[in-house]
Amino acid sequence: MQSATNAHIEHLPHELLGGLEDPYPTMLIGPDGSGKTHVLRTFASLLEERGIPHVYVDATADDAAERIENAPPRAVLLFDNYEVAPFEVLQRAAAHLLDGAPAVGAAAESHVDSVYGTRLSRLYDQMPHLADTLGRARTLWIQPTSDEQIARIIHRASPERLDAVTVATIQQLAWGRPGWALDLLQLHRSGSLAHSPRPRIRRPYAGDLHLSSLRHPARIAETELDAPAIAAAVVLSEIGPRSRSGVFDVVGAHAEKMLSTTGMLLPVPGSPELLGVPELYAAAMQRRADPELLDATRRRTAAHLLSQEVFGIPLADREAIFCSRVLSRRDDSISTDPVLGEHHARFQQRIIGDLVSFGEGERARDLLLRLGQDGPGLSPLARARLTAVLRDARTGLQVLMVANPPRGNCDLPSVDPEVRFATLLLRARLAAEAGIPLEHDPDIAPDDEQWNDAQLVARRWNDDRPLGSDAPLLLRIALTHPLPEVALLAEQLLSLEATTVGLRYRAFSGSPVDQRISRLAINASDAQRDTLECAVAAQSIIRFLSADRAGRAPYLLGLVGCLPGASRHRIWATHLHAARTAIICGDIDRARFEWVRTSSAVPRFIPWRLRSLFASLEQMAPGETRDPDPLCGYSAQITAYFSGQLDRVSPAAFAEPVEQFAQLGGIGGIDPGELTEMPERLAIRAHLEALHAQNPLALMRAADTLESHGFWAPAAYAMQEARRIFLRRRAAGSVTATDARIAALQAETAKRVPWFDAGVLPSAPREKLTPREAETAKLAAEGLTNREIAERLRCSVRTVESHVSQARAKLGVTSREELGSRLNAAGAADFPSGVTPVFPAPARHSARGVQHAR
Repeated sequence: MQSATNAHIEHLPHELLGGLEDPYPTMLIGPDGSGKTHVLRTFASLLEERGIPHVYVDATADDAAERIENAPPRAVLLFDNYEVAPFEVLQRAAAHLLDGAPAVGAAAESHVDSVYGTRLSRLYDQMPHLADTLGRARTLWIQPTSDEQIARIIHRASPERLDAVTVATIQQLAWGRPGWALDLLQLHRSGSLAHSPRPRIRRPYAGDLHLSSLRHPARIAETELDAPAIAAAVVLSEIGPRSRSGVFDVVGAHAEKMLSTTGMLLPVPGSPELLGVPELYAAAMQRRADPELLDATRRRTAAHLLSQEVFGIPLADREAIFCSRVLSRRDDSISTDPVLGEHHARFQQRIIGDLVSFGEGERARDLLLRLGQDGPGLSPLARARLTAVLRDARTGLQVLMVANPPRGNCDLPSVDPEVRFATLLLRARLAAEAGIPLEHDPDIAPDDEQWNDAQLVARRWNDDRPLGSDAPLLLRIALTHPLPEVALLAEQLLSLEATTVGLRYRAFSGSPVDQRISRLAINASDAQRDTLECAVAAQSIIRFLSADRAGRAPYLLGLVGCLPGASRHRIWATHLHAARTAIICGDIDRARFEWVRTSSAVPRFIPWRLRSLFASLEQMAPGETRDPDPLCGYSAQITAYFSGQLDRVSPAAFAEPVEQFAQLGGIGGIDPGELTEMPERLAIRAHLEALHAQNPLALMRAADTLESHGFWAPAAYAMQEARRIFLRRRAAGSVTATDARIAALQAETAKRVPWFDAGVLPSAPREKLTPREAETAKLAAEGLTNREIAERLRCSVRTVESHVSQARAKLGVTSREELGSRLNAAGAADFPSGVTPVFPAPARHSARGVQHAR
């Protein structure tokens, strides 16, 4: 080969165009679904635009040989799937190539086998020069496509809006292959994709089996794999990638060799040391799997994985879910090994806790029954949660109270403080859901400040009233309470309420909350599950409402990573991040679309205050008929601001002083000096003040600040208003510069946000030219001087100068020379009725203007 290089799919068509002068062919090689056909077709479009003769041939088509035979001499041959071409088609393609025609071939690397080599040898015997020509060919290896590019591809291809979790599922299952991503999109539309507890493909419908990504593995399963190898492939796709030795240990040498030889066992993009069977391959093969053999392979694999727990290393979520689904205490491997049985029961309890946390009570009950009567059972907190999910909150509360009766003066062992607080928190949560007033815990003495404070925190998290006079007490608790979880939740209560009016506490600027949550999670028992989920959900919402840069995906996903059952928590965190992104892009409809999904995916037992907040923000819409209340509707004001409805934004909602907003936010009794504004409030206020003053330079400065915060839509609104003012002032140069800034902002946003369309942001306003301005601009573009135009229109030279200046400003050009090209490019919307925007070429008009002057 002449050369072999790696290339990314988006650059390949232009790279191929630049190599057309090379006298030797170019070979595109990539795995199934890598987008090679897309590259060839895009390249064909570029050749068409430039008038270069070419012929696209799919080697598998019935008319492939005929198309090559009828191709014009020296037409560029685009030869797709050449590795599976019949001998006659290869023969015609080789003859076209040896006649001196440029050629680009594309092949799937997994298909280049001995059959193709045999056909090629026959061709070498017939055409001796072919070996030298192909030996000098340039090979381009198609690299896996990035997740960002996969997201752009499926957003463009989908006829309906896609939520962020669906996109993440397709990204994970596509293995960097665009063709697979498009087939996965089809599977999503047919209901065959699942997101929880992990991205996976449900058994595809028969109608989906025509998809190209499923045809190849189905053929391999039918012709080259035996039953044990098929069962091994399905199981490997379920437990996830591992090292080659790990694959060997799980499925054995025979299956590992067959799957590697047939290309069913692939390196993971970005982690080539790990191997796995893609879920798409397994979905295609599962119809041919022997049910009994598959069940036996699953059980054997689960018992093998469970041995990791014996060494004290918890299984990853994916493996733990697999084992819990496959094994029961009745299995021989469990019942005959007491140590393995003990660890099996322990991790089953973890999975039950995860299921209950997300309201999957029936599945949790099934797992509990599979533990059998000899199992360890559930803790009182876990029993109360499961009862609340299976029955209702009132019954769950009864179970909790029976398990924790008043202790009085009984000589009973003391309760662990973490468990005691977790019990207080769950009692308050279930009472709020059941609509029952929360009674004072009889075991808390009136003078026991520590536990009275803890009960106050639990109670206030589970009502939806303003904190009011409790705020100073909560501030003291946040700063002094000995239990770290109580202090943390007290701080978050105050921060959440302050954030809803754009404020924050000065006292809470010390140790970052996420670090405190991580420390708490390290030593947390299962009893503290609700406490941790409350802390993480609250911190995520605080970041969301503050529009802080820490609300970005890595922060949110890293935060939920410390929770039990993190894979399920990543679903709501992904939706939440997507809602935030949509807001800062000004797409409130998409934000609500994601927010509704966030609300439905959050844990079942998050505090009532958070649950109410989710419900209230679901109803938030800037287009409501009533005006948002500037005093207590700060969130509505933020929504209106980011959606561009600046006429509905009250400056009072973002104005100083802080003391006023401390009272309006219900933060009663707090010294105003304890509070300060969120940085984004300052940026928004500067924007609104510049807007009110109609100061274009101040608006552009505000746009810079907003863009530095990542507030892309508000930055565009500020630039657009500045442009309107420049336009009124006939500052054509400033209009042009502002247009360039807006275009750059749109390009940067599109780079960061895969679904972004420039239409989401307001387009640059194009005020229509008046009939007189249009006529004057037309004559100026033809090359006439101002005096010549004045004579023709029977007006003064000063009037002509005014019309030309105004036309230049409205069209965003800085000189008369640009008028012609802009007038030709302008749409009819820029012109009054009866005035056509189509003009002759400016150069020709200049010559005629000179001749007329003579």
